[in-house]
Amino acid sequence: MIARLARETRGVSAVEFAFVLPFLVLLFVGGYQLSDAISAYRKVTVATKTVADLTSQYTSVTNGELDQILAASQQVMAPYKVSNAKITVSQVSIDNNGNAMISWSRALNTPEMTVGTAFTVPATIKQNNTSLIVATITYSYVPVVASGMFGTIPMRDDIIMSPRASSSVKKIS
Repeated sequence: MIARLARETRGVSAVEFAFVLPFLVLLFVGGYQLSDAISAYRKVTVATKTVADLTSQYTSVTNGELDQILAASQQVMAPYKVSNAKITVSQVSIDNNGNAMISWSRALNTPEMTVGTAFTVPATIKQNNTSLIVATITYSYVPVVASGMFGTIPMRDDIIMSPRASSSVKKIS
């Protein structure tokens, strides 16, 4: 009976599949999570560029217009939760001496940057007597599957653009 059982091969593929199945499931779930996280980061990048680009096209802007621009970024972030995104758009003015300070700021889901606060502008783009539009998005990505294992993944993107239609974008209260 033992010799007959040793020659039996009908269940070998089922046993091999049982050994390989956990690895295949882990590979599938991990691949899905990785591609979804990359997609979320791309959305963060595109939304950041959208906020800065739209703001830089104005010569003057109101809080209502800035709120509309921030709302537009919410549309770009879809289908990801915008409540996990902290979005800020600000204007940085650089004086004669090269001191960069926040001129105005507007934010969504986070406090605005304080007017008059010093801002570090990269030396490669810093020019005296200019203004720059700075958009920042910080996003807390929560994986769809196995969020307990991966936890929240922080994502951040910043972009600095020059105003297009004028030397600075004036904020009208």
